[in-house]
Amino acid sequence: MTTTDECCPYCQQSSYLPARSYWARAVLSKIENDRNLETIDRRTWYQLARIDLLREEYRQLFVEFHEDEETKAFLQQSQEKSDNIPIQILHSLASSLLTVFIARTSANGLIGRGRMFVYSTAQFKSLLDITDSQQVPLSSLLDIGAGDGCVTERMASVFDKVYATEMSSIMQWRLSNFGYTVLDIDNWGDLKFDVITCLNVLDRCEKPLSLLKKIREHLNSDHGRAIIALVLPFKPYVEYNNDHHPDESIRITSRLVEEQINEFVMNVFQPLGFRLKKLCRLPYLCEGDMERSYYFLSDYIFVLEVD
Repeated sequence: MTTTDECCPYCQQSSYLPARSYWARAVLSKIENDRNLETIDRRTWYQLARIDLLREEYRQLFVEFHEDEETKAFLQQSQEKSDNIPIQILHSLASSLLTVFIARTSANGLIGRGRMFVYSTAQFKSLLDITDSQQVPLSSLLDIGAGDGCVTERMASVFDKVYATEMSSIMQWRLSNFGYTVLDIDNWGDLKFDVITCLNVLDRCEKPLSLLKKIREHLNSDHGRAIIALVLPFKPYVEYNNDHHPDESIRITSRLVEEQINEFVMNVFQPLGFRLKKLCRLPYLCEGDMERSYYFLSDYIFVLEVD
């Protein structure tokens, strides 16, 4: 995620334009931050810096995507929304008021602020090797930690039935309004799924190993796929724990991202009964605010099948 503490060059050159309020400072910060965003070579979002460090068998499974039209549209919409100063002020005030009563994530979801983007529908289909000539939809999808459903929506058209889990009751309400079946986070009954997605959840949950075991148990054994998205380098953080540490530890000792990928596959996924099917890197995007048009992290996507 890009950050900057530097003042806008225009502000430095114009002493008669002091930033006398939070809103003015935010606008000036946005000018500089968006200028920095424009200098990014977004092709690097999809590439591995040290692919040579991947084990050979994983290197052959790496797929390099590119910024497609749906991704560009999300970035454009994010910029337009960020540039709408009255909307940004309204969202900021509403979020501040709501967080007195509910968590910030729930507050932002309720007012439609901070939508996320992991992959486009076309990229998702490519991960599952679904071509235009194939008969879709598949039977069922379970999206774990679906949030406000914006990412789920990009996958939903591929499936007859869409299930989701989410801790926030407000988000559960939103997901139900989308027409998705919301399951208890700990009890999925005897359901089996064609695809289970776990996008940026393993580093934020108390029991990541138990969750992976549960995913393995509920995948269709003959053709099921799990899609795991991780922000790397791996830095687990549990919002609801007092010490913010998970109850179950995933020990990753390497420093470089590519080496961490090797560790996850060999030491985490394989012992739990998964086999790597496909690997890619994508930008984990979030709508911006008063201070920048969008935020981004590097997501590493593991497509797994039952071993």
